[in-house]
Amino acid sequence: MKKSLLLLPFLFIATLVQSQVKAYVSGKNYDLQSVDITLGNLIINISEDGRIARFSSDVLNGNVDYYDDENFDAYRFGKLKNIGDIKIDYWDTPDKTDPKYGKIKSIGNINVSYWDQRVFEKEKLGKVKKVGHISIDYWGNDIIDNSRYGKMKSIDSISIDYGVKEVINQSRYGKLVQFGPVKIDYWSDDTFTDKRKYGKLKSVTGNSKDIMVVFL
Repeated sequence: MKKSLLLLPFLFIATLVQSQVKAYVSGKNYDLQSVDITLGNLIINISEDGRIARFSSDVLNGNVDYYDDENFDAYRFGKLKNIGDIKIDYWDTPDKTDPKYGKIKSIGNINVSYWDQRVFEKEKLGKVKKVGHISIDYWGNDIIDNSRYGKMKSIDSISIDYGVKEVINQSRYGKLVQFGPVKIDYWSDDTFTDKRKYGKLKSVTGNSKDIMVVFL
């Protein structure tokens, strides 16, 4: 049986199969909530705002320990140290305002890096940049429509897109419309007969065991 352990507000782990990626989407506003990425025996969940939210695994067994040296390990004091043989480490930097300070640096043999450009890419600052070999990018500024600003743009070769402002049809605005090969559409007929469907989920195509969208 798979065991899950809720850690801190910014930490959670889960397991995927090789390159399997699963997106969780709100059933109310159809916005992306989080993404599960499978790396070996671990499923690592990245929240919509670029944090490691949790993790889980079929092999999470053994004693659980926490970092307890407040003087020399202030950056990781009180945080999860290991679950059995899986060790968790955190970033230590001379500058405590560094966006990766105190954040997860590694889970077992999987390294984690963060976007740290403070001037030109503020929408990405402090968000997960890479988990193992998987790169994550985020939408930047758009002078015409900034509704996608800071949201996930890609996970490696998986493109992620959201509905933007349209003059005639606003049914898709701000909602997830693409997650790699998965396409999502919404009801746009605003006539009297279909007005109760307007903006609601109409179709999902392209789901597979490797790349999947799940509605919560």
